[in-house]
Amino acid sequence: MGQQQKQFLSEWGFVVMLVVLCATLTALQYRWTGEVSRAEADKLRVGVTEDAQRFCGAFDATLLEYTTALLPNGETLTDQNRESIHTQLFQKWKSGNPRPIFRRLDVAVPAGNGTRLLEIAAEGTLSPAPWPPEWRALQQSFSNRGPPGPHFNRSPSGTLMEFPIFARNSNDRDARSERRRPAESEWMIFELDTNYLRNTWLPELAGRYLSPAGQDINDVVVKEVSSPGAVIYASRPEAVKNTEAPVRMRFNYQGRDPENLRGPGPENRWSLEVRPRPGALDAILSASRRRNLAVAVLLNGLILAAGLALIVHTRRSRQLAEAQMNFVANVSHELRTPLTVIRGAAHNLTRGVVHEPSQIKQYAGLIIQHAEQLGDMVEQVLQLAGAKKNQSAASRRPVAVAEILNEAIAATALDTRAALCELHLELPPSLPLVIGDAAALRRVFQNLITNAAKHGGEGGWIGVTAVSDEDGGVPIVEIQVADRGPGIPQKEMTEIFKPFFRGDLAQSRQIRGSGLGLSVVREIVLAHGGGISVRSENGHGTIFIVRLPASGPENLE
Repeated sequence: MGQQQKQFLSEWGFVVMLVVLCATLTALQYRWTGEVSRAEADKLRVGVTEDAQRFCGAFDATLLEYTTALLPNGETLTDQNRESIHTQLFQKWKSGNPRPIFRRLDVAVPAGNGTRLLEIAAEGTLSPAPWPPEWRALQQSFSNRGPPGPHFNRSPSGTLMEFPIFARNSNDRDARSERRRPAESEWMIFELDTNYLRNTWLPELAGRYLSPAGQDINDVVVKEVSSPGAVIYASRPEAVKNTEAPVRMRFNYQGRDPENLRGPGPENRWSLEVRPRPGALDAILSASRRRNLAVAVLLNGLILAAGLALIVHTRRSRQLAEAQMNFVANVSHELRTPLTVIRGAAHNLTRGVVHEPSQIKQYAGLIIQHAEQLGDMVEQVLQLAGAKKNQSAASRRPVAVAEILNEAIAATALDTRAALCELHLELPPSLPLVIGDAAALRRVFQNLITNAAKHGGEGGWIGVTAVSDEDGGVPIVEIQVADRGPGIPQKEMTEIFKPFFRGDLAQSRQIRGSGLGLSVVREIVLAHGGGISVRSENGHGTIFIVRLPASGPENLE
């Protein structure tokens, strides 16, 4: 088995191993993330009770805070300062930008055998108001309060709250014990705004405490305790029809502290019911697993891509190393021939083997010719390095394409004659100038013409043409160098501009070259902002096309 086959099998073995590893990791990650997701779902189920407690606690704490802030101190309250005290308390409470949870704020004051109602306006002032019909039971409880002492109204709906304000001293006595007992100097009445509760506050509390991570996995329903069919709030219309086992909890102490109730006090009036929404947790679990699977596939895909990129990079590095070794071998071979000729001619001259002036001149010509060949090789390597570094940018100036082509043709005359090729130049009467390094551009066309002579000389013809054109509205000059040789195999079309590359035909025919010429050409053309392409067909010759940006027209007749 050859070395290349072993390397190929080794690379594909590595790829297969990497694919199996990534697939295994993906499967394990999918399984593990499924277990984690199920554990997270169980945690959400267990935490519903604590979340419901926080929901109820937040509601009662806010309600207690608001009522406490608005209740006056009965020890300092008189008929004369009643309005000013309530106004101060209301304005101070309002400055804290509280939630608008109250529909009405009122004060009931004893008046003879009845009570008169004072409504707290938006500015905190007190103004007489008629008793609303829905407060009839509350009004009667004030009028028929019986013996002196605290009395609390038990609102079945939990939306109407009454707070007695006790005077400091009282002449009322308990008929049985003759002890003085506190009497009410007024009553504060708070009515909750059910629209605001239903549409704003309760949905916010449900979203904050009963929708973990923003997931609507629970149905939340708030009902009246005294009338279970009366729904205060439902998170969605279908929530009241949910038959799952609920987490049930009571709340709404009507603005009083359940741990410090004075007197009988009201019980909590509302019931919170939290039920898991059917299929919600399963949907979240499935979505989480799909998301985790996508992440796992992406990460393992990146690992696989990195492995493949490593293989490609290794292969390219190996190909480059092989090309460099071939370059060294080719250059060594190319250097050996002229050095051998130079060394042999020099020995013959120094040893006196050659005496005739004509022979001495011939040997001197051989030495010069092969020395120039060596110089050309060194210059070609330097040209490649200079083109990659764009060293010719400083010497660019407007140059005439016709002049460059004529000089390149003259410089390659020996090569074209040696290949028995007829060179045909066709130029229009005028061509735009191009900005560039004249010597570098001359090297481009000199190299293309030499290649046409070496590789396409069998056709006996080389054509060089130039025309002005446009590329996307930008004026350019297009130069073509064509031959009628055997052409370039299709498999080599993408390789010919790579450094050190030599085609199979060139190697089999032992055509002189180092594989750097077209690389130099490409780098020089790109450095001038142009482009180069090639068209070729087996048995029908090759055409190299160079496009250079034009700088302006010039008549070169």
